[in-house]
Amino acid sequence: MVTARAIGAGCNIIVLASLFLAGCAKPPQANPEQPPAPQQVAASVQSEKTQTMPALTAPTLEEVRRKVDVIFKETVVIDANHDPNFLIGDFNGDESQDVAVVLRPAAGRLAELNQEFPNWIAREPLKELLMAKSAALDPRFARSSPNPAAGQTVRFEQSDVLLAIIHGQGSQGWRDPQATQTHLLRGVVGSNLRTQTSKAALRVYRTSKPLPPIFGDVIQEVLIGQTGFLHFAGALYEWYDPKNYKPESSSMPAHSTMSKTR
Repeated sequence: MVTARAIGAGCNIIVLASLFLAGCAKPPQANPEQPPAPQQVAASVQSEKTQTMPALTAPTLEEVRRKVDVIFKETVVIDANHDPNFLIGDFNGDESQDVAVVLRPAAGRLAELNQEFPNWIAREPLKELLMAKSAALDPRFARSSPNPAAGQTVRFEQSDVLLAIIHGQGSQGWRDPQATQTHLLRGVVGSNLRTQTSKAALRVYRTSKPLPPIFGDVIQEVLIGQTGFLHFAGALYEWYDPKNYKPESSSMPAHSTMSKTR
Protein backbone atom coordinates (compact mmCIF):
# COMPACT_ATOMS: atom_id res chain seq x y z
CA MET A 1 0.00 0.00 0.00
CA VAL A 2 1.42 3.35 -1.07
CA THR A 3 1.67 5.70 1.84
CA ALA A 4 1.18 9.46 1.76
CA ARG A 5 4.84 9.86 2.69
CA ALA A 6 5.90 7.90 -0.42
CA ILE A 7 3.63 9.94 -2.67
CA GLY A 8 5.07 13.17 -1.25
CA ALA A 9 8.62 11.97 -1.81
CA GLY A 10 7.81 11.11 -5.41
CA CYS A 11 6.36 14.55 -6.06
CA ASN A 12 9.48 16.15 -4.64
CA ILE A 13 11.64 14.11 -7.01
CA ILE A 14 9.52 15.14 -10.01
CA VAL A 15 9.75 18.85 -9.02
CA LEU A 16 13.52 18.68 -8.56
CA ALA A 17 13.95 16.97 -11.94
CA SER A 18 11.87 19.65 -13.65
CA LEU A 19 13.95 22.40 -12.09
CA PHE A 20 17.17 20.68 -13.19
CA LEU A 21 16.00 20.35 -16.80
CA ALA A 22 14.83 23.96 -16.86
CA GLY A 23 18.21 25.13 -15.63
CA CYS A 24 20.03 23.22 -18.39
CA ALA A 25 17.88 24.62 -21.17
CA LYS A 26 19.28 27.63 -23.08
CA PRO A 27 17.58 30.92 -22.29
CA PRO A 28 15.71 32.50 -25.21
CA GLN A 29 17.96 34.80 -27.26
CA ALA A 30 16.83 38.42 -27.54
CA ASN A 31 16.91 39.86 -31.04
CA PRO A 32 19.71 42.46 -31.15
CA GLU A 33 18.66 45.98 -32.12
CA GLN A 34 19.25 46.45 -35.82
CA PRO A 35 20.93 49.65 -37.08
CA PRO A 36 18.75 51.84 -39.28
CA ALA A 37 18.79 51.05 -42.97
CA PRO A 38 21.05 53.22 -45.15
CA GLN A 39 18.00 54.94 -46.59
CA GLN A 40 16.89 55.92 -43.07
CA VAL A 41 20.34 57.29 -42.24
CA ALA A 42 20.39 59.34 -45.44
CA ALA A 43 16.94 60.71 -44.72
CA SER A 44 18.03 61.69 -41.21
CA VAL A 45 21.14 63.47 -42.46
CA GLN A 46 19.13 65.28 -45.11
CA SER A 47 16.62 66.36 -42.46
CA GLU A 48 19.39 67.77 -40.25
CA LYS A 49 20.95 69.60 -43.21
CA THR A 50 17.60 71.10 -44.13
CA GLN A 51 17.28 72.44 -40.59
CA THR A 52 20.72 74.07 -40.68
CA MET A 53 20.16 75.56 -44.13
CA PRO A 54 16.76 77.27 -44.13
CA ALA A 55 15.28 78.15 -47.49
CA LEU A 56 16.13 81.70 -48.51
CA THR A 57 14.22 83.88 -50.92
CA ALA A 58 15.75 84.45 -54.34
CA PRO A 59 18.00 87.52 -54.25
CA THR A 60 17.27 90.63 -56.28
CA LEU A 61 19.85 92.59 -58.22
CA GLU A 62 19.32 95.54 -55.88
CA GLU A 63 20.09 93.38 -52.83
CA VAL A 64 23.30 92.17 -54.44
CA ARG A 65 24.26 95.71 -55.44
CA ARG A 66 23.85 96.95 -51.86
CA LYS A 67 26.06 94.15 -50.56
CA VAL A 68 28.74 94.90 -53.16
CA ASP A 69 28.73 98.60 -52.16
CA VAL A 70 29.15 97.71 -48.48
CA ILE A 71 32.28 95.69 -49.20
CA PHE A 72 33.87 97.61 -52.06
CA LYS A 73 32.78 101.16 -51.14
CA GLU A 74 31.67 101.90 -54.72
CA THR A 75 35.08 101.08 -56.23
CA VAL A 76 33.37 98.53 -58.51
CA VAL A 77 30.04 98.22 -60.32
CA ILE A 78 28.03 95.16 -61.32
CA ASP A 79 28.58 94.31 -64.99
CA ALA A 80 25.18 94.93 -66.59
CA ASN A 81 26.38 93.44 -69.90
CA HIS A 82 26.97 89.99 -68.44
CA ASP A 83 24.13 87.47 -68.16
CA PRO A 84 23.98 86.15 -65.52
CA ASN A 85 25.81 88.78 -63.51
CA PHE A 86 25.48 87.01 -60.19
CA LEU A 87 25.15 83.42 -58.92
CA ILE A 88 24.30 81.93 -55.54
CA GLY A 89 25.58 78.70 -54.01
CA ASP A 90 27.54 77.26 -51.11
CA PHE A 91 30.93 77.68 -52.75
CA ASN A 92 33.13 77.09 -49.69
CA GLY A 93 31.07 74.19 -48.34
CA ASP A 94 30.16 75.63 -44.92
CA GLU A 95 26.37 75.24 -45.37
CA SER A 96 25.84 78.99 -45.64
CA GLN A 97 24.73 80.64 -48.88
CA ASP A 98 27.38 82.64 -50.80
CA VAL A 99 27.02 84.98 -53.77
CA ALA A 100 29.35 85.39 -56.78
CA VAL A 101 29.07 88.68 -58.68
CA VAL A 102 30.51 89.79 -62.03
CA LEU A 103 32.04 93.26 -61.62
CA ARG A 104 33.94 96.01 -63.39
CA PRO A 105 36.16 98.67 -61.83
CA ALA A 106 34.24 101.92 -61.29
CA ALA A 107 35.40 104.92 -63.30
CA GLY A 108 38.05 106.95 -61.51
CA ARG A 109 38.37 104.52 -58.56
CA LEU A 110 41.18 102.27 -59.78
CA ALA A 111 43.72 103.55 -57.24
CA GLU A 112 41.40 102.57 -54.37
CA LEU A 113 40.78 99.16 -55.91
CA ASN A 114 44.56 98.62 -56.07
CA GLN A 115 45.19 99.60 -52.44
CA GLU A 116 47.90 97.63 -50.66
CA PHE A 117 45.78 96.13 -47.88
CA PRO A 118 42.15 95.86 -49.05
CA ASN A 119 39.19 94.20 -47.35
CA TRP A 120 39.21 91.37 -49.89
CA ILE A 121 41.53 88.60 -51.08
CA ALA A 122 42.73 89.26 -54.64
CA ARG A 123 43.83 86.36 -56.82
CA GLU A 124 44.36 85.34 -60.46
CA PRO A 125 43.47 81.61 -60.45
CA LEU A 126 43.81 81.02 -64.19
CA LYS A 127 47.13 82.83 -64.44
CA GLU A 128 48.46 80.93 -61.41
CA LEU A 129 47.44 77.61 -62.95
CA LEU A 130 49.07 78.38 -66.30
CA MET A 131 52.23 79.74 -64.67
CA ALA A 132 52.55 76.56 -62.61
CA LYS A 133 52.08 74.48 -65.75
CA SER A 134 54.76 76.51 -67.54
CA ALA A 135 57.10 76.10 -64.56
CA ALA A 136 56.76 72.34 -64.88
CA LEU A 137 58.08 72.66 -68.44
CA ASP A 138 60.62 75.40 -67.75
CA PRO A 139 61.83 76.27 -64.21
CA ARG A 140 62.36 79.90 -65.29
CA PHE A 141 58.61 80.39 -65.06
CA ALA A 142 58.45 79.23 -61.43
CA ARG A 143 57.20 81.71 -58.87
CA SER A 144 56.45 81.57 -55.18
CA SER A 145 52.95 81.26 -53.76
CA PRO A 146 51.16 84.56 -52.97
CA ASN A 147 51.75 85.86 -49.45
CA PRO A 148 48.77 87.87 -48.13
CA ALA A 149 50.96 89.42 -45.42
CA ALA A 150 52.91 91.18 -48.18
CA GLY A 151 49.79 93.06 -49.30
CA GLN A 152 47.78 92.89 -52.50
CA THR A 153 50.00 91.99 -55.46
CA VAL A 154 47.30 91.78 -58.15
CA ARG A 155 47.08 95.00 -60.17
CA PHE A 156 43.63 95.65 -61.60
CA GLU A 157 43.06 97.57 -64.83
CA GLN A 158 40.09 99.62 -65.97
CA SER A 159 39.16 97.10 -68.66
CA ASP A 160 39.08 94.13 -66.27
CA VAL A 161 36.02 91.95 -65.76
CA LEU A 162 36.19 90.61 -62.21
CA LEU A 163 34.42 87.98 -60.15
CA ALA A 164 33.77 88.64 -56.46
CA ILE A 165 32.72 85.73 -54.26
CA ILE A 166 31.22 86.88 -50.96
CA HIS A 167 31.03 84.15 -48.35
CA GLY A 168 27.91 83.79 -46.24
CA GLN A 169 27.61 83.50 -42.50
CA GLY A 170 25.04 81.47 -40.59
CA SER A 171 21.43 81.05 -41.62
CA GLN A 172 21.24 84.40 -43.45
CA GLY A 173 24.19 83.59 -45.69
CA TRP A 174 25.74 86.47 -47.60
CA ARG A 175 22.89 88.75 -46.49
CA ASP A 176 24.17 88.68 -42.90
CA PRO A 177 25.70 92.07 -41.98
CA GLN A 178 28.74 90.22 -40.57
CA ALA A 179 29.34 88.36 -43.84
CA THR A 180 32.18 90.32 -45.41
CA GLN A 181 34.89 87.81 -46.36
CA THR A 182 35.33 88.30 -50.09
CA HIS A 183 37.57 86.83 -52.79
CA LEU A 184 38.13 89.11 -55.79
CA LEU A 185 39.26 87.12 -58.83
CA ARG A 186 40.78 88.51 -62.01
CA GLY A 187 40.78 86.85 -65.44
CA VAL A 188 38.24 84.11 -64.67
CA VAL A 189 34.98 85.40 -66.15
CA GLY A 190 34.20 83.39 -69.26
CA SER A 191 30.91 82.32 -70.78
CA ASN A 192 28.01 80.10 -69.66
CA LEU A 193 28.56 80.73 -65.96
CA ARG A 194 26.37 78.63 -63.70
CA THR A 195 26.39 77.09 -60.24
CA GLN A 196 27.00 73.34 -60.16
CA THR A 197 26.81 71.14 -57.07
CA SER A 198 29.86 69.14 -56.08
CA LYS A 199 28.02 65.88 -56.78
CA ALA A 200 27.10 67.06 -60.27
CA ALA A 201 30.68 68.16 -60.94
CA LEU A 202 32.05 64.79 -59.88
CA ARG A 203 29.53 63.08 -62.13
CA VAL A 204 30.24 65.31 -65.15
CA TYR A 205 34.03 65.05 -64.81
CA ARG A 206 34.17 61.43 -63.61
CA THR A 207 36.26 60.40 -66.61
CA SER A 208 38.73 63.25 -66.11
CA LYS A 209 41.57 62.12 -63.88
CA PRO A 210 42.91 63.42 -61.65
CA LEU A 211 40.34 65.74 -60.08
CA PRO A 212 41.08 68.35 -57.40
CA PRO A 213 39.44 68.17 -53.96
CA ILE A 214 36.02 69.87 -54.09
CA PHE A 215 34.69 71.45 -50.88
CA GLY A 216 31.35 72.87 -52.05
CA ASP A 217 29.42 74.04 -55.09
CA VAL A 218 31.52 75.07 -58.09
CA ILE A 219 31.15 77.75 -60.75
CA GLN A 220 31.17 76.04 -64.11
CA GLU A 221 31.98 78.02 -67.26
CA VAL A 222 33.91 78.05 -70.52
CA LEU A 223 37.26 79.82 -70.17
CA ILE A 224 40.14 79.95 -72.69
CA GLY A 225 38.17 77.52 -74.82
CA GLN A 226 38.01 74.93 -72.04
CA THR A 227 34.98 73.82 -70.03
CA GLY A 228 35.92 73.75 -66.37
CA PHE A 229 35.09 75.26 -63.04
CA LEU A 230 36.20 77.55 -60.23
CA HIS A 231 36.31 75.77 -56.89
CA PHE A 232 37.22 76.51 -53.30
CA ALA A 233 40.48 74.70 -52.52
CA GLY A 234 40.39 74.88 -48.73
CA ALA A 235 41.42 78.54 -48.38
CA LEU A 236 41.55 80.07 -51.86
CA TYR A 237 39.80 79.67 -55.21
CA GLU A 238 41.40 77.78 -58.08
CA TRP A 239 40.56 77.08 -61.71
CA TYR A 240 40.20 73.53 -63.01
CA ASP A 241 39.92 72.20 -66.52
CA PRO A 242 40.94 68.72 -67.67
CA LYS A 243 43.53 69.99 -70.15
CA ASN A 244 45.56 72.27 -67.91
CA TYR A 245 45.14 70.88 -64.41
CA LYS A 246 48.05 69.07 -62.80
CA PRO A 247 47.96 67.93 -59.15
CA GLU A 248 51.30 69.54 -58.43
CA SER A 249 50.05 72.84 -59.89
CA SER A 250 47.35 73.15 -57.23
CA SER A 251 48.48 75.93 -54.93
CA MET A 252 48.67 75.41 -51.17
CA PRO A 253 46.51 77.46 -48.81
CA ALA A 254 48.07 80.82 -48.00
CA HIS A 255 47.77 80.06 -44.30
CA SER A 256 45.90 77.46 -42.34
CA THR A 257 43.60 79.86 -40.50
CA MET A 258 41.74 80.63 -43.71
CA SER A 259 40.53 77.08 -44.17
CA LYS A 260 36.75 76.84 -43.80
CA THR A 261 36.44 80.49 -42.88
CA ARG A 262 33.48 82.60 -43.96
